Order: sequence, then structure tokens, then C-alpha cells
Amino acid sequence: MSVHTPLTVADHGPAPAPQAAPGGRRLDRFELGLLALFGAISMWVVAIDLWHAISNGLVWTGTDGFYIVDQMQYLAWIQSSSHHLLASNLFVLRSTPSDYFQPAIAISGILVALGVVPWLALLLWKPIAVIGFFLAIRAVAHSSFEERGAQRAALTLGLLFGCFTIVLGMFGIVGDLMPDWLSWGYPFALMAVALIVFGLLRYERSRTVGRLDWRPGLLGAVAGTLHPWQAETLILIILGAELMRWRDMVLWWQTRQWRRLGLPLLTLAITGLPLVYYVLLGKLDINWSLAREASKHAFSFAAIAIAVGPLAAFAALGYRGHSDGFLELALRMWAPAAVIIYVVSATGLSATPLHAFDGITIPLAVLAVKGVQRSRLRDVAHGRLAAVAAVALGVVPANIYALATAHVYVNPTAGNANFITTDERAALTYLDRDRQPGGVLTSFYLGEVVPARTGRHTYVGDCLWSEPGCNPDAEQVQSLFDGTLSKPQSQQFVSSTGARFVLAGCEPRVNLQKKLRPLIASTERFGCAVVFTLQT
Repeated sequence: MSVHTPLTVADHGPAPAPQAAPGGRRLDRFELGLLALFGAISMWVVAIDLWHAISNGLVWTGTDGFYIVDQMQYLAWIQSSSHHLLASNLFVLRSTPSDYFQPAIAISGILVALGVVPWLALLLWKPIAVIGFFLAIRAVAHSSFEERGAQRAALTLGLLFGCFTIVLGMFGIVGDLMPDWLSWGYPFALMAVALIVFGLLRYERSRTVGRLDWRPGLLGAVAGTLHPWQAETLILIILGAELMRWRDMVLWWQTRQWRRLGLPLLTLAITGLPLVYYVLLGKLDINWSLAREASKHAFSFAAIAIAVGPLAAFAALGYRGHSDGFLELALRMWAPAAVIIYVVSATGLSATPLHAFDGITIPLAVLAVKGVQRSRLRDVAHGRLAAVAAVALGVVPANIYALATAHVYVNPTAGNANFITTDERAALTYLDRDRQPGGVLTSFYLGEVVPARTGRHTYVGDCLWSEPGCNPDAEQVQSLFDGTLSKPQSQQFVSSTGARFVLAGCEPRVNLQKKLRPLIASTERFGCAVVFTLQT
């Protein structure tokens, strides 16, 4: 039962003061242990990367996650932001405007300008994201339940729930649905979810006492700048919950309690500002328009439904009857909001639909525990033991699977920019320190690294941002570096790119100096890696 007093149609007098938020209590041993576990899991991929770097004598590029192209994108933005505060697209050789503002990226860019290496400036957000996300779930659990066992169950499920499913015909998990998986390289998503949770809690308290408060909207707006799907989620949650409580709004209007009407309007308006900004980016910057088109993909809703099915089945019990208060009603709105955003994101209006479900375990966990409390399930024999077993079944197998298979995605392999050789690092360092302006033409895997390591533009390296024509351009680059282009074709292609430098890493075996000799102004060798400076 919620500790906050809901406003009802019968509330004609002043609203009662809210009780002290139980989430303010110090963490107990169970919660500290759970936070430590979550933090340890969040460092799993980093630990694997460091192990390989040390044992194999390779250079770790600072990536943290299964899909390194996303981390390289973040690092490229940080490098760009370190020079202009606003980031530009470095994954093409054409000039691109510095018009992207993201607060965490901007702060990391400032740190890089002060001398911090980009990968560390990005990795510093991990503990903030992990602790913030944990505290957000804890606050919801404490606000939703008085019993410690219920709080712990909701906290554990919200933090660690995972379930197997079928993805593209293969047995596996859906990472976006598991918060600890998101901690592997996606700190901004975790931070955005935490911010909208704190925004909902602040909104509920201000709504209860009838106070106009700009803080829920500010929290939603910051979440939107970090990860716009979460701002959309907050807007739909508040809209849905307020529409469900339409009698309250009628009462406020009749009794001229304009301040109460101002809270939802102010929150929605402030939260929506970054979404307007992203719409303008897509309209005014061709790079963002092309990236949105390139990121469009479909993701099976059936795979998502199976992955959240066990938790959602218990959560369905929590939808029965009247909600205890506005917070529970808002949590009930979260899953429908996610489905709406998922559907819209799969259309021409948006992209990357799976992000709509980031953080979905939070409302489902709370509603699942409430559902069990309100059903006959709480009366089964050995109920406490059964509850512990059910929670363990919901968190242990999928997480063990994720930990056990992580190495498959991060192991050193040919063409994997997780790791580069010391010679390639030396070549990139040379490009970083060389004061001559100009972009770099290199193989695709090194093209992923060039912006992050040097701050220079690269010809190809990320097929969300190396547009238009990333795939044919990447094939042409591969043909250059594997030697299948003739000497005239090689020279013609290199000249057409407008690159100032050609970086040959340790993978190619073709003699590019022989093929490009008329174009080369100087050559710098770093073991198996070579940097050719082209004539202007």
C-alpha cells in the first residue's frame, strides 16, 4: 500500500501533507549486497577486456559492451565535444556541423579537454548510472510497500530480472530488457530511466500537496537529452495516469485549483523540450536524418513478450482493482506507454524500437509483487520459501547465461575494434598529434577507432553515421586494403575520397605504398602499421 495519500474527488479541503518517504532510510545489508552484486556484474565486460589486453599484449580501445559500434559512437562524440562542446559527426570525411548537445557527452568532452582520455571520461558514468538506477528502483519499492520482504522482492526483480526468449530464431536473451546488461556500455540509458523514476516520485509528491513544481519536468528533460525514448515514456505515463484520474482534473477546474492543473502541463512542457530539439536535428542536419533512416529496423514483439512474459504474468495480477495511489497508477501506465513508443518507433516517425522497453522491469516488478499480495498466491504453503524460489528463478538463470556468453562478443578477433595492436596505437597517436588538418581513410575496424582516438573524420566506421552509401563505401575500402583494386583503381578511389591520410593497419598485407606512390607525400611506419600522408 502506498504511503502517499492520493487526491480523490471528495478532497475539497487542503491536501494532507505527505508522509516521509521511506526511501530515505539508510541501505540495509541486503540492499548493500544487492548494490555490490549489481556493480560487480556491471564491470564484467570491462574485466574480460582487461584480461584479454593483459594476457594477449593488445591495446584495449575502451569499449564496454557487446556492440562496440555504440561505444565508439559515444567516444567520437566526446572527442568532438572536447573541441566544440557541441558534437559533430566524425564518421564521414565531409564537414559536419557541431550541433549535438548531450549533457553527459558535454561534461566528458570538458574532461577530455582537461587531459582525461576519452574512454575514461565515458567509463566514469558507469558508477553514476549503476548507483542512480539502483537508488531509483529502491525508492519506488520503498514508496510502494511497507513490508521489507515485498520491498526486497521488487528491488531484486526490478534490478536483475531476465528471461530467455527466441531472437531471430535463436535461443538467447534480449539485452535491453535487463538492466545489468544495459550497464555494459549503455550508461545513458540507465541514467535516463533512473531520472524518469525520480521524476515520477517527485511528481506524485507535488501532486499530493497541490504544489507547482518544475523539478519533475527538469528530470524528464535531462532524461530526454540523454535518451529520448525515456522522455517519451514519462510524457505518456503522466498523460495516461492523469486521464485515468480525470475526475481530479474536473474537481480542480471546478474549485479553481489552477496550481494543480499547472503541474502536469508544466511537467509535460519541460519534458518535451529535448524531443523538439531532436525533431529539429533530424530536420536541419542531414547527418541526423540519414542516421535515423539507417537505424530503422524491426524487432520481434513476440521475442520481447516471451522475455518479459513470466514477470508480466504476475504483474497482470497487480492491475486488478483500484490503484493504491497515483504512483501505482503511473506504474500501470508504463507498459502501455512502452508498447506505444515501440509501435511508433517502428514507423517512419522514429527508430530503434527496442529502446522503448528500457527499464520495463521496474513497473513490472512492483506490480508483480502487488499482484501476489492481492491474490491467493500469498496464502500458498511455505509462501516465503516459494517467493524466494520464484525470485531466484527470475534472476539467476538468465544472468548466468549473460555472464557466461559475454566473452563471445568481446574476445579479440580479426576486424574487432575492441582491441588493436600496439603498432596501430602508435599510428593513431601520430595522427592525433600531427597538426595537419584532414580526414583518414582506413579499414572499417580502424575507422571505428579513428574518431575516438584522434578526433579526426574517417571515411567509414559506423554504418549509422557513415551515410549515405556506407555499405558500398565499406566494400570499396575493403577492396583497397585487400589488394583487389588495380593500381589505377586504387589511386582513383583514394583521390575521390578527399582523405588527407591513409592508415594501413596490421591486417592488410597488400603493398599500398607501391599502389599509391604518385599520391603519397610522406610515409611514417610504426611496425606493421603505416600512415601515408597524401599530397594536397
